[in-house]
Amino acid sequence: MIQESVTTARAAEIVGLGYEGLRSYLKRGLGGRTGMLPGFHQPGADTHDDPISRAKWMRFSFPSLCMFRTAKLLIDAGFSFEQANGVVSQHDIWSNFAHDQRPVDRLMAVWPPYGDHIIYHPEEIELLYKALRAAPEIVTIINLGKVFSYVRDALRSDIGVRS
Repeated sequence: MIQESVTTARAAEIVGLGYEGLRSYLKRGLGGRTGMLPGFHQPGADTHDDPISRAKWMRFSFPSLCMFRTAKLLIDAGFSFEQANGVVSQHDIWSNFAHDQRPVDRLMAVWPPYGDHIIYHPEEIELLYKALRAAPEIVTIINLGKVFSYVRDALRSDIGVRS
């Protein structure tokens, strides 16, 4: 996993959103609590964990940037914020980005109108082809390996420029 973290302003550049756009999405709960440990609570205390905790963050890690970029691609493809966030807020997506050492060409198929999705690993590509032949509707496909590469390359382009 890439260990680097970036500021909110740099995250917005990498994801392809304006600063205020990313802040707005974070305030609406982009990413939910995916990849976070549950809060620590005293016995008998309220166990409510803030669902929009990322809105208060000032630095973002590689897996979060990949999730945000994937959400932006889904929104650009016509999915609502809620649908896109419902997809990227799943632990399996965060976990793949967090544990991969290099891009892996996983294909994520997303079906409207609810944002139902399946991630196909490289060895499962025949299952994707079978699903596409049987699918009577439109399917959006995002190569998560390309998202990984895009974010990694954007991070690298910033090396040596930071103050």
